[in-house]
This record gives sequence, C-alpha cells and structure tokens, in this order.
Amino acid sequence: MGWTLVSLAARAGRALGGRRGFVSEAATGRAITLATGASDRPDVFARRCSRALSRVSFADKKALETALHEMGQDAPVIERAVASGAPIEAVAALAASWTELDPEDRALIRYPARRRDPGAVNWGAVRATQVDQTTCGAASMAMMLMIGDPFVAAWVAVGYRGGWYMPPEALAASVEADVSGHGLHTVADRWEALQRVMHSLVTRHGLGLLPWPLALGSPPWRLDNATRFGGLRFRGALVDDARDDEVAALGAHIRAAVADGIPVPLYASGDSAGGLESVIPRHVVLVVGLDGEGFLVYEPSTGALHKLDLGALGGEPLAALGNWNRVGWAVLPRVRAASASA
Repeated sequence: MGWTLVSLAARAGRALGGRRGFVSEAATGRAITLATGASDRPDVFARRCSRALSRVSFADKKALETALHEMGQDAPVIERAVASGAPIEAVAALAASWTELDPEDRALIRYPARRRDPGAVNWGAVRATQVDQTTCGAASMAMMLMIGDPFVAAWVAVGYRGGWYMPPEALAASVEADVSGHGLHTVADRWEALQRVMHSLVTRHGLGLLPWPLALGSPPWRLDNATRFGGLRFRGALVDDARDDEVAALGAHIRAAVADGIPVPLYASGDSAGGLESVIPRHVVLVVGLDGEGFLVYEPSTGALHKLDLGALGGEPLAALGNWNRVGWAVLPRVRAASASA
C-alpha cells in the first residue's frame, strides 16, 4: 500500500508523541457500545425533541404535541424540525400543511437520500449529483443538511411558501438568486443553489481571514465548523488507513454515529502508487446508512448510494469513494456527554 499525505502526517504526529482521541481503546470501545445499543434507544432527533418538550412553555408544548400527533408515522419529520432549531410556529405550520404536499415532495422531505439500498438518488427527474468537479464537499454537506433539517429539504422540494420559515442556507441561496437574476423555479435550480451556498460557506475563511480558492474544493478543516446538523458540534478526525487499528476505530465511530441518525462525511484520495497528485484528499462522500458489516455512502459525482467495505481500502478503486481507494479524514460528532456518539 502506498502512502498518502494524511498517513504521513499521522505517522509524524505519532513519532512526536501526538494523540488522536478517536483511535484510543476507550473511545473505540465507547463507540462500539453505543452502536450495539442504538436500536434500544431513541435517535438523536427524538432525544432533542423530547428535551425540547420538557423545556418549552405549556402553549409551545401543546403545539409540538399536536404537530407530532398530526404527522402520525411521519412524526420523525417533526423531530428533525425541532432538532434543527426552527421556531415552534414553523414546526406547527409544517405539520399543518403536510398533507397538502404531493407524495413525491413528502418523500424527498421525509428522507432526502430516498433509499436504504445501493442505487441512484433521484428526486423526480432530478439526479442528486454535484454541480461541478469542485463541489463534492458542498453536495455532501447539502445532503447532510437536508437529512438533518426538513425545512431545507422542503425548500429544495417546493421552494418558499408564504409564512414558512426559511433556514439560513435557503435564505442565502434566495438572496443570491435575487441579486444574480437566476430564478429558483425547479428542484434542480434550488439543489444547485444550495450547493453554491455551502461551497461559499466552507471556503470563505478556509485560510484564516483569507478565502480558500474555490477551484480547490472544500478544505477538510472547515467541514466540521460549517456542518449544521441537529444542534450537534463536529470535529475533523485525521485517519491513517494503512493501520488496521485506525480503520477499525473509524468503522466503530461511523457505525455509532450513523446508527444514531448522524451521517459522516469522509475525504477520499488515492496514494503514492497513483502519483503525487493522488496523495492529497481529493473527494468528499457522505456515509448515510448501514449495510450489513459495511456502510451505505452517498457519492455526489454519480448521485447514488454505494456500499463501502472499509476492509477494501488500499485496493482497487471504490465506487463509494468516487473511484478513489483511500480515506484520510472523517467529520465525526463531538463527545458531549456519556450518551454522545463519538
């Protein structure tokens, strides 16, 4: 197996006595325990919603309980809405208008990745692909944002409706469209606009006070700061995937997060066997589900879900990684308490 820039950095860090908490036995063991018991406890959205119900006023509690009841089997949409931090009035309005939406739009809002098995992610006639070669990170972040915030997913599906709450990313995209004169009339228009906003958000301060060059995609150290999902905080984790213990630790943390309803962005690359241009992080994908011992990954260049087996890293090109074969960086939820997932 060849070397990557990330693997060299990890080895240098170990040589200097540096520690990366996620690979410790304690952290890995905690992740395994959380993943194993995930089916016996509410996911991150349900927990956030339950916490909100215990803290809001009596009137807001009644409004939320009514919204959850109105949604029936789609109550998890309301849990996601509450976890996103949207105003209670907006959550209630979404529930009240839910049955007025077309079934196809409700399906997009319910679960933007659309499927639980490998295959294309289609929203009607629109394939959920990245806009261009620089927006794999933006597309992955946009998909993660839509999974976590049904108001963003609703905006992509049907646009703004009078009286609806507009999340900040949708508002920014709408303002940009107004300034540029580009209409946001279709799902494809809004999906592309959302990617542009996410790309700008990540690159704006990629070099401290200076912007990161747009042509270079999304800097890994910015993805954790720009990720908005369920009120959680995230951290970047550097991975030396040439070491079995680090691959095992990565797998445990991904499984714990995904089992809790939290997608995990991964940076992929090639290695020195493919030339120096391959050794740096080149592509971003998003782990969105579990598939047996492997994972389901949204790969934005194909706009599809692919199965990923971490044991195959370092071998042949992997469709789940955009035909790269190494992983060097993951964006994981931060540990907040004993119940945190990574």
